[in-house]
Amino acid sequence: MLAIERRQKISEIILEKKSVKVPELSQLFDVTEETIRRDLEKLEKKGILMRTYGGAILCDSTTEDPPFTVRVTKNKLGKQKIAKKVAEWIQDGETIMLDSSSTALEVAKNIKDKRNLTVITNSIHVIMEFSQIEHCNVISTGGLLKPASMSFVGSVAENTISNYYVNKAILSCKGIDKSIGIMESNEMEKEIKKIMAKSAQNVYLVVDHTKFDKVAFVKMFEIDEIDILFTEDKLSEDWEEILRNKNIHLEYCY
Repeated sequence: MLAIERRQKISEIILEKKSVKVPELSQLFDVTEETIRRDLEKLEKKGILMRTYGGAILCDSTTEDPPFTVRVTKNKLGKQKIAKKVAEWIQDGETIMLDSSSTALEVAKNIKDKRNLTVITNSIHVIMEFSQIEHCNVISTGGLLKPASMSFVGSVAENTISNYYVNKAILSCKGIDKSIGIMESNEMEKEIKKIMAKSAQNVYLVVDHTKFDKVAFVKMFEIDEIDILFTEDKLSEDWEEILRNKNIHLEYCY
């Protein structure tokens, strides 16, 4: 097994079990304990875990879901750049889905001048953004309200989304990792976004540079399930090659 494959397996184990022990991993992968310690050191630098005496625990940041009021201020300029570029890809008369991310809200602000759009969303903030726009149709998913994110989740929201098929789903995430894929902080948000992706002809992933090489609590879907990735900062050559090999269009938003 290659080192990168072993570290991917370790990541999956700690996401499931919340903690790992060096001797157990050494025995599982048939490598020395020193090799496992080096693996844990690399994973700690990626923010996946925190090393402890004799092992490691899942980093708190992989499971936390900060309030929307906090998220909306983080790298606001970068999200605005992304939103302006995404707006160039939206045409009058299209049907789109927007998730409850702060980046999707910035997209909403930039497409209000489009004519005859139909917007399906689980975000109260997005709904309010379009509330005074008469030339756009807005469909709320309804469902269970999550006060911290002001988003609708649960079976009602999921069923509403699954009843439609749109031109484009515009989604964000909590983290994107080369080996694990695209991740979210909780199951309910993950399910909403997965259904949105399945209900769209094209999937646009909008992620600022802070999300790359970061992991969250639950895997949402594989990288190759998206069509276009929008980001505001230059990616590493490794990332560019991965996206090229998966035939994903990379759109820089400078």
